[in-house]
Amino acid sequence: MVSSNWQQQIQLAQISRQSGSPHHHARAAASLSRSSGALGGVLPGGIASLDIASKLGGFLSSPPPASAKMQHRMDDVGAGDIGARSLATREQKDRRQDWAALDLGGQGLRNISPNLFNYNFLDKLYLNHNRLTTLPVAIGNLGQLQYLDISGNLLTSLPTEIGMLKSLRTLLMFDNGIQSLPSEMGFLYKLEVLGIEGNPLPEAVKSLMSRDGTRGVITELRDNSPMPSAPQPRDWVVLDERESEKGAEDGVFTILSYNILCQWYTGVYGYTPSWAIAWDYRKENIRQEIESYDADILCLQEVDTQTYEEFFQPMLEKDYESHHWLKTRAKTMGDRERRKVDGCAIFFKKSVFRLLDKHSVEFNQLALQMLCPKESMSKYPDIYNRVATRDNIAVVCFLEHIKTGNRLMVTDAHIHWDQFDRDVKLVQVGLMLEELKLLAQKWVKTSPTPAADGKSKSGSVSRLYKSITQLPIIICGDYNSTPDSGVSQLVTQGSVPPDHEDFQEFKYGKFSDAGISHPFTLKSSYANIGELAFTNCTPTFTDVIDYIWYSTNNLHVTALIGDVDKEYMTRVIGFPNVHFPSDHVSLLAQLQFKT
Repeated sequence: MVSSNWQQQIQLAQISRQSGSPHHHARAAASLSRSSGALGGVLPGGIASLDIASKLGGFLSSPPPASAKMQHRMDDVGAGDIGARSLATREQKDRRQDWAALDLGGQGLRNISPNLFNYNFLDKLYLNHNRLTTLPVAIGNLGQLQYLDISGNLLTSLPTEIGMLKSLRTLLMFDNGIQSLPSEMGFLYKLEVLGIEGNPLPEAVKSLMSRDGTRGVITELRDNSPMPSAPQPRDWVVLDERESEKGAEDGVFTILSYNILCQWYTGVYGYTPSWAIAWDYRKENIRQEIESYDADILCLQEVDTQTYEEFFQPMLEKDYESHHWLKTRAKTMGDRERRKVDGCAIFFKKSVFRLLDKHSVEFNQLALQMLCPKESMSKYPDIYNRVATRDNIAVVCFLEHIKTGNRLMVTDAHIHWDQFDRDVKLVQVGLMLEELKLLAQKWVKTSPTPAADGKSKSGSVSRLYKSITQLPIIICGDYNSTPDSGVSQLVTQGSVPPDHEDFQEFKYGKFSDAGISHPFTLKSSYANIGELAFTNCTPTFTDVIDYIWYSTNNLHVTALIGDVDKEYMTRVIGFPNVHFPSDHVSLLAQLQFKT
């Protein structure tokens, strides 16, 4: 008995064999355009196979999630990044041509001009019923391609670069001489229809297609792919060679910021092998990375209670002290559910710093306290409806550097993710900076560390500060905001006006009435080298959204960990993968207290 999956293969292959005339799909689209009244208009992209498109309607499943940065962020369960909708917006803005499909079918073509693959805006490409013996490796440049038909050619293999077609939903390759499928096709996590009928593929592949359909074949390729070549180690970029060689006695220390990707959010990374997304595998990569950097301060995001207690504490408690706090929703849950809620954690080496005080910041509570007194509840409903409903948090530690007596306020935050909620992000960071100002005013008055000789235990006098602007400050975390955002402007320029576009005309009390400002002189550590190429990388979003900001009047950046191997990135559609356990990369900065 023929399975429904294989019936689909036969049916679609038969339709494909009837579409071998020159420009079949373009002519069909033109015909549809002339009779659009019955079907409601021209098909998106201008060209489509009417016969195959209509048949696919009965076979297509609901689209698989784009990625965890796209799905669980959309559900606001805490991992939180910009995701698929941001990319769609960007594509609309960048797209200047009014066509996105190209039909070169039925032309008897033996070769294709390399210039074709500069059209990286294409979402449909028909190369069917030609005389092609190879598919150029440059096909991998077409990252927006959703529909590719290469049926009825003379192909015997597919290039590995076909795995870079991260948007591909339909791949028809009927009636070729293809003998195997490259393992890189396992990256095609959006693929819904794979047409393989009429190729001398191994019987195991055909049986798998018959039994489990397209997703079964892609999953098999993904989970059984060989281990890819590892990237070159990230460069250690030295900015001040003389100072970077100094040690703790000279006030030099390192700080790492890293969104580790909470394990509870990993179920939607369809391009990552199941064994590589498993916690037992990921945690070893995280362990190796953290241990190799041996940072004096660790600022981690997306750390749930179970991971904190069962992994990080046993690994780090010998050398580090820590402060961990969960998102506000944890307060409403029982013990079992609470263990799955993520939060932020700061770890610091006990041999380098001592803890003077610590604090947790809950943005929804701050919004009600700082922005909306009771008498104005009806005047500013956006505070309740948009900010008070988000449970993002930050943690703050007030530390003293043991060797030098310098004091340091370290903040670790994870800000709301949604690209369309720019106002929420801006308000959350404004609230954080307001709270840091209040904490700084309190902490600059903290007495010297008690010791019998009036000095700290190491013999260094505790340094005191006359004003909050003298207090060294570092702000780390995942801010889900790019360097051109209102969030970045507020932090690094010290203010945003009340009419800033990121407020989006929502009203937030004094923030939207008078603007937001803070007294600190802050700069991104990575601005010293022009920022990294990215800090978050998924198939639908790659950009800088994580930061280590520092106060420039009392801290000096001496070195930074650099970009991920650029050649390696040409073979990767997104993280996490076998080498990178999170969709974020870690940031590492070496700083020095100014005398």
